[in-house]
Amino acid sequence: MPQFDMIVIDPERAKDVNIEQHTAGTPLREGGGDETYRCGCCKTKLLVSVAHHDAHGVVIKCGKCGKVNTEPHHH
Repeated sequence: MPQFDMIVIDPERAKDVNIEQHTAGTPLREGGGDETYRCGCCKTKLLVSVAHHDAHGVVIKCGKCGKVNTEPHHH
């Protein structure tokens, strides 16, 4: 199962998009694919066993460290 570190971005850069809030201790989304996405700062698993299209374009605030992350594939 491939694992990817997400890219930490400045929250100001994401102010015009929907930032999804992750809760520490549980993934934001799980299932439907074989890719896992981790916080680019603390490596907490944010999306587990998801399809690539489920991660495309998402912006997630990590519930553990508070950093704002975006998916790494197109940056």
